[in-house]
Order: sequence, then structure tokens, then C-alpha cells
Amino acid sequence: MPLVVSASEAVLSIKPGKRIFLGSGSSVPVPLVEALYHEGKHFRDNQVFNIFTLGQAQYVCEDLKDNLRSMNFFIGENVRKSVQEGIADYIPIFLSEIPGLIRSPCFDLDTALISVTPPDKHGMCSLGVSVDIVRAAVDSAKRIIAVINPQMPRTFGQTFIPYSRLDMVVHADYPIPELEPTPLDDINSRIGENIAQLIEDGSVLQMGIGAIPDAVLKNIGHKRNLGVHTEMFSDGLIPLIESGVVTNQTKKILKGRTMTSFVRGSKRLYDFIHENPLVEFYPSDYANDPFIISQNDKVVAINSALQVDLTGQICADSIGKKFYSGIGGQVDFMRGAARSRGGKPIIALPATAKDGTISRIVPELFSGAGVVTSRGDAHYIVTEFGVAYLHGKSIRERAVELISIAHPDFRKELLEFVKQTKYVYFNQQVLNPEFNYPKNMETQISIPDANLKIRPLKPADERLLQDFFYSHNLHTIQERYLGSIKSMPQQKASDMVTLDYKTAMALGIFEPGEFRAKIIGVARYHAQKGEDICEMSVVIGEEYRKQGLAKELVKRLIEYARTMGYKRVRSIANSENLAIRRLLQSACPQDSAFSITPSVDGCEILIDFNGGN
Repeated sequence: MPLVVSASEAVLSIKPGKRIFLGSGSSVPVPLVEALYHEGKHFRDNQVFNIFTLGQAQYVCEDLKDNLRSMNFFIGENVRKSVQEGIADYIPIFLSEIPGLIRSPCFDLDTALISVTPPDKHGMCSLGVSVDIVRAAVDSAKRIIAVINPQMPRTFGQTFIPYSRLDMVVHADYPIPELEPTPLDDINSRIGENIAQLIEDGSVLQMGIGAIPDAVLKNIGHKRNLGVHTEMFSDGLIPLIESGVVTNQTKKILKGRTMTSFVRGSKRLYDFIHENPLVEFYPSDYANDPFIISQNDKVVAINSALQVDLTGQICADSIGKKFYSGIGGQVDFMRGAARSRGGKPIIALPATAKDGTISRIVPELFSGAGVVTSRGDAHYIVTEFGVAYLHGKSIRERAVELISIAHPDFRKELLEFVKQTKYVYFNQQVLNPEFNYPKNMETQISIPDANLKIRPLKPADERLLQDFFYSHNLHTIQERYLGSIKSMPQQKASDMVTLDYKTAMALGIFEPGEFRAKIIGVARYHAQKGEDICEMSVVIGEEYRKQGLAKELVKRLIEYARTMGYKRVRSIANSENLAIRRLLQSACPQDSAFSITPSVDGCEILIDFNGGN
């Protein structure tokens, strides 16, 4: 049976030069951490390995740098300055691979300092709120020193360790360290709304902790039948589980239960997971294994970054040469989600830093910055200004997509950079910040067997518009374009998707695809500056007709034209095209006049918002 000792006695039993493991996150054994500091002079060249700990880390200091060396798989706030000053170390490694490293005979772990629950009637202690890499440490360490804390939640999964396996125990009764929620601001809320649009019913979520994940969770209360397979979660998930939004019924791995590796949050969260059989904890070599993750369908992985360059390289662990955080589980879940059927790997970040003075979408990563997620792993990038989809796209297409979600103040200089480097055409256009993109015109609609999106066209849709045009048969080109367009070269397509959303506006219907969306319909108008009349046209792909899509587009575009101050909408059509006549008549507002007049080109169809007066 283990010896019951004081915290000082426990750490003084550790021999000089030996490797020490320190329990993770909210499960940090606080009395032992304090004892490491107070008895620090006892040690000589001891290394203390950890992934992240809450609270103070006083032993990581200049006075003890030759006694205790902090070795960090992830850099927390309590050691960040020490790492940057060179008195603590950072180990870049995928979270899924840390347990394997710890278990390796070459690692030679001597002592694990952990925190557990009191033993139950079966003599089993629970690791509580953190299993992650702790499981590997308790399985591999020659000695285990544990703080037994009655306030530690008893959790299920791979969390149990026999009381008899412990070598020394320290009894302490103290609250589990809590993590205060980050207040949501407008930027984080808008990012959360953008991500929420990507989450479908039945999705399996991985999210981190912080303002952006919390904003996402606040925006998905209307979703149905979601699942959770994550490395960590916080308080924001509780309402979704309690309300039945999260059911975990679509999961292939641990169906019906929430899987996590650790949690951090408030006492409410710790009370929620205590003896909760619907939440199970697994080590990070299982929870973060991309192969395991990908067995679930529709995995949505949401991770953050510090910078993204215009080719799609993602930096998440350093600011230039200064190490800031760590690799963590980002790549594990990005790759797991990418391999999941219908999965969506997402990187989310505010468009700027330092009160808007620095763009996070950059021409090049800062000198010394590391690439955590490579260009080849980049899929969805989300800021408060929208969503850029990069997978399978060229450098030119990526640059245009990313510039469109950069802060408007930086788009011009970003465009100049990619023109100078010849990443894009010399005539390339991007979303002009001087034009007010009408985000309120974005909406979702459904038809049998498909969920579609309606939104205004953007410069990044250039290739999609070309694909749409070349999908038409000759009859459609003759009838819908009146034979005026024979081809859709890049310059023409660029002109047609570069809009000011006032005198030129186009609404598209988009069908999502595994690698890229597809335009299946477009309605547009254009007008001369100063005139009160605009010319309207609409085209729907042949295989999507007779489903009400044209009427849906035209009604929305007519109403938009009205809000822009236009008094009349006109369309020129072939005399034989009865379908367009019926369409525009059915879309005509009740308080407006509808008329058809023969013209040289066929017939003129006019909708007058003044009712003809």
C-alpha cells in the first residue's frame, strides 16, 4: 500500500537527474507543484514534463533553472515568458504521439506527479478531469506520487488506477482549478456564426476552449442530433447536451456518449461530469488518433491559429521566433476530419491582431514562424469576414479566397503582393472593401435530396461561374444569353463576379460539393449610374429546373433592387420564351405593375414598383 506523506516529503524522495511528469490542466497536483518550488534546491538537473497546467508554476524560474527544467509539450500562460527567455523548453509534437513517446523505454520516466479521487469501494481511483497524456505516464512511470483530492470529479472511460499502484499519497482538499470563460465580443460572435453555417445536423464536433468555440456552441442550438468526439471541452457544451441537441447517436466511435480527453472550466462543468456515464475520457493517443476520428461521419474539427499566409500555410504555435503555445491536437483533428466522410476541418481566427493594426492573413508568415498545419492540410479558413475554402485549389484561387476574408483595411496590400509574386492574374480582382457586401442576402434553402445556399457572387467565384457557363447546352446559351455570349474567358468571368452590389448585383444558388461548391443558378441585374431602372436576367442549370429555384432567386433579387432605390426592373427575352414571362409575372410584387412590350430583340418585360403611376 502507498505511503501517506506530506507534499515536501513526497518531492524530496525524487532523486536528482530523474525525469518527472506533472499532471495536466485542471488536474495539476497543486500541493506537489508548490513543493517543487519550496524544495527546489534539492534537485539537480531534473526535467519536469507536462502538456499544460493551470495555476502558478513558481518552480519555473531563474533561481531554479539548474535544478528543475520545465519541458513543455504545450506552452501555457504560466510558462510562456520562461520559454521565451530560455529557462524552459518547448517540445513540438502531435498530441496523439505524446503517449507513445512517454511509454518509450528510451524516455525512462521515473516519477509521475498526479491528482486523483479517493479510492472507491473497489479500491480504484479516478484520474478525473484529465486523462490525455496522464494515462501514459501512470502506466509507464517507475513511481507514482498522487494527491488524493475529494473534490476531484470521478469520471469514466480509461480513467481508473488502483490505489495499490500508487507509491506515495498526499491528502489535500482543495477546489479544482477553474478556467474563466473568455467574454464574447462582436468579432468572435461573427466567427461563431460563420462556422455554425458549416455545421450540419448529425455532425460530430471537435472544439477547443475559448471565445471562438463558445461562440460556435451558442449558435448551434437549433441543430439536431449532434455528436462530440473531442480532445477537450468546457462549459459551453453543457446546454447542448441537456437540451438534446447533442445526442451522440450518429457516431461510430462510442455511440451515445461524449468522448473527450480532458476538460477545463467552471465548478458547474466539474459537477456535470462527476459520475456522468454519458461522458467518457480517453487518452490522447486514442481520442486524437486521426484513424479513429475519421471513422465517424461528418466530423467538424474547429481549431485556431495565429497566422495564415496566402498559400494556406497555418502557424499556430509561434509569433515569429517567439514560441507562444503548441501544436496540440490541431493536425490530428484536421487530418481526422479530412478523412471523415463529409468531414470539415476548420481553422478559425480573427482577421486582425493588436486592435486591428496587424493582419492575421499575411503575404508570408513572420520570419521564424513555424508551419503547424501545412498547405496540403488546409481546408476551411474562417474569420469574421467569411469562409475561405482552400482544399484542391490553386495558389491563385487560395490567395483570392483568403484576401476576401481578410480585414478590408489590408486587402489592397495583400492583392498587390500576390500580383507582384505572379500568384494571380495581373487583372485579378478581390472583394472590394469600398463595396458593401450584402451578407444579409445569404440564406439556406432545400430541395429534394439537396441543401442549397443562396448568396451574392464574389470575385472568388470566377472559376465556378466559368464552370456554370460551360455546363449549359446550346439551347440555354441561345435562349438565356440571347446568343450574345459564346464563351466565358477569365477576364469576362472576372468582370461578372466583380460587383459593387448597387449598380451591379448577382445572386447565385450554390450546391455544396466534397471539394468545391457548384453554381446551379444565377440571377443578376445591372444599371447605369444615376438611372432608376435595372436590367435583369436569370439562368438555372438544366437539371435543376422546375423546382422553383428561378422564382426564389428572382423574387429575392427584385426585392433587393427595390431596397437599392430602383423604380423599375426590365428583362429582354426571346418572343418564344414563355417561361421567363410566367416567371417574372409570378415574382412581381403585388403593388407593382407588370407589362410585356414587343421589342427589336424579342420582347421587353417590365416590372414597375410605382404600380404604373
